[in-house]
Parts: sequence; structure tokens; C-alpha cells
Amino acid sequence: MYLLPKTTTEKLDKHRRTFFWQGGAQKRKYHLVRWGTINKSKKYGGLGLKDIRTMNVSLLCKWWWKIEFEEGLWQDVVRTKYQQGESVGFVKHRDSLVWADLIKIKHIYLEGRVMKTRNGKQTFFWFDKWLLDKPLCFLPVLFDICQSKNIFVRDFLRCQGQLEFSRWLNPVLFAQWLEVVDSVYHYNFENGKDTPMWRWTKNKCFSTKYVYDILTKEESGRGFKHIWKAKIPYKIKIFMWLAKNNAILTKDNLIRRHWVGSPCYFCHEDESVTYRETSDNIEFGFRTGFQGRSRLYLWLRCSLLGHLEMPK
Repeated sequence: MYLLPKTTTEKLDKHRRTFFWQGGAQKRKYHLVRWGTINKSKKYGGLGLKDIRTMNVSLLCKWWWKIEFEEGLWQDVVRTKYQQGESVGFVKHRDSLVWADLIKIKHIYLEGRVMKTRNGKQTFFWFDKWLLDKPLCFLPVLFDICQSKNIFVRDFLRCQGQLEFSRWLNPVLFAQWLEVVDSVYHYNFENGKDTPMWRWTKNKCFSTKYVYDILTKEESGRGFKHIWKAKIPYKIKIFMWLAKNNAILTKDNLIRRHWVGSPCYFCHEDESVTYRETSDNIEFGFRTGFQGRSRLYLWLRCSLLGHLEMPK
């Protein structure tokens, strides 16, 4: 229920990295690929391991949904003590560390939250996202000079849209206000209870997965769908993914990591891995010495159709 501090997430990621590359072994091993790349989705070139900080924010957003949508004793207590009848978009900080953390991520929750307005009794006219793709409080000047900021949609209809403003509306503002009033009266109201909805899912219910996807939508990179869809053992898929990231521990890569060693025992030259794709196959070439005079290119050919074969 808390927003994890940065130092805590860094310590957790340190243990996750160690376990990912070393397992239960005590001997230290190379971390071959950047952790940020591993955290990316598979369609962007990563392995799909979740980022702790982003997942923490996504799970905290779910508490806002539980407070608004679900019914129970603790929801009633929270609404009475902390929300105090205010809209989620206008609720303020209270004397609670948990509530303070929820306030910090509230803007992320509000990005996906919309109100399904039926009778207008529980929808705030200015603060809820119900008429446009953003709350009406984002309208310049009109909201600032309106003296009925916490009015519900039902109350707006009862007073027939005659709200009080702190000064006269000039022709531009008056035209903008008439446009808002006209949109409200053309809205299709129903005889039912107003309910919050989640606009990022098809069933309109909150999903932590979709929040995580929205928070990571800026990720980029080339995915390797042909690797993950191939019908081959998962260890070979990981090996192919490492090869695509130029992370196979051949001697040329080891030297880049300040490893002091000797070249090939046969030809006294460096080892390397080459990678190439054809229309039908993915091929990896391992160059090594053979009898001190010629090099042997051993190609491991992984068919895109899902077969694993060795060339003749």
C-alpha cells in the first residue's frame, strides 16, 4: 500500500539481477544485458520481467478503483475520513502516509478513469471526466470564475444551467459557456446510478496490466517474435536472444569486459559469433581454430518454421 522509495527498488533490483544471472550459485557471473532491456516487453526486445517501480504504481492505482467502485467497511471508513464527499480529482492530502502515497499517483489513475453518468447524482460537473475527454475544469477562465465548483451534474440540471460567476462573461466566454450547456442538454441521461469506468479496457473494468502497459508505452526496440514463436527449447531461445544482443561470452566480448585470457588454443586467434537471418532460417556461426591452419565454421540453423537442425 506504500509507494516504494527509490533506494528500496534499487536494492530489490540488485537481488533480482543477481538471481537472474547467477541463480543460487555463489560465484559471481557476468551480467550480459542491461537490466532496463530485460525489463522491456518481448515485443520491444526484452524478456518481459516487470519493472518494480512501475508495477508498484500500477498496483497503487488499483486501490483508487477499490475505493470508488467496491463496497465494504474499510471503503466506507476511507470515504468518510479522507475523501469527505469530494471528487477523486479534487481530494486533498490528509494526515496519513498511505493516503499521501495514493495522492502522488492519483493523476495516473485519473488518466484512465471516466464516469458513466446516468442520473448525475454522483458525477461532479467540473472535476469528473464525463462530457469530454477531459474534465470541464480544464476549460480556461470559466472554471476559475465559477462560484459553484463542487456542483454535481444533477444539481446543474435542476438549476437549468444558471451558475453564478464572479464577473460578467465577455462574448467569447459567453459563447464557450453556451456551447458547454448545449452539450450537457444533448447528453443521453438515464435513470440509474453513476459509476466509474476504465477506458483502457474493453470491459471497462480496471486492469493493473493495462496501467503497466500505458506507463511503458514509450518503450521502443526491435522485437524477436520469430524467436519466441519457434518450437524449440526455451534455453535455446534465450541463447538466440543473447546472440541478437551480442552478449554471447566469446573471447572478443570477454576482452571488452576487461577479461585477461589467451586466444584460441589451436589458431591463436580470437573467437567470435556471427548471426544472420535468411528467409527460412536463423543461423549462428561460431568461429574457432582447427588444427592450427584453417577455421571451422559451425552453423547452428534454427528454422523459422519451428525445427532445429544441423546443416549437412
